Amino acid sequence: MKKTRKPGGGRKKLKPEYDAGKNLKEQMKSAVVLYEEDCSLQSIADALALNPIKVRKLLITAGVYESEVAEKVKNTFEEY
Repeated sequence: MKKTRKPGGGRKKLKPEYDAGKNLKEQMKSAVVLYEEDCSLQSIADALALNPIKVRKLLITAGVYESEVAEKVKNTFEEY
């Protein structure tokens, strides 16, 4: 005899209050504020407990960090 699964089963969220999108927006805002105060990527990374590459990515996505590579990343991001 085969058991039928109940709909809506699966794992329960470990942190139901965790919202990745919201956290990302908050990190992005914080990074932009620090960047506009002329902080280096490394000092922003230290302040937000992130690595400098992630900080640069946030700043590129926010549209405040610019370089040739940043332009390509931004254009690719906008395509999707």
